Amino acid sequence: MATRNTYVKTLLAITTLAVLLVAIPAMAVNSAQGNTIAKNVSIGIIAQNLKFNTSTITVPASAKVTLKFNNMDSGIVHNVAFYTNSTAKTSIFVGTTIKGPKTTTYTFTAPSKTGTYFFRCDTHPTTMTGKFIVK
Repeated sequence: MATRNTYVKTLLAITTLAVLLVAIPAMAVNSAQGNTIAKNVSIGIIAQNLKFNTSTITVPASAKVTLKFNNMDSGIVHNVAFYTNSTAKTSIFVGTTIKGPKTTTYTFTAPSKTGTYFFRCDTHPTTMTGKFIVK
């Protein structure tokens, strides 16, 4: 019986060691890369009187972003769209337009590169704008 118990304890120790040998390097890689595990971020923005309620949205790099968009302008179409800069030639994410009053939820992944980007309403591109900051 002692031999069987010794065998089970040895097998358990080897299994534990094997798990640690796989897990520890993986944790070190994530730590060395600045915690590359994506975060989930929930934010909200309101369109009312042909303007957004904020001029700045800030999220972590590579975050999975859930954006609750509330269009309170009755009979008016709005969206929220994110671009690399104010020329709006290269999109990060473009939300579908909705006619107010209505609320929708967008989900997208923030850029992995930190920096200041641009957001706007595509139907009112000169008046409904803001900075999209990725940290």
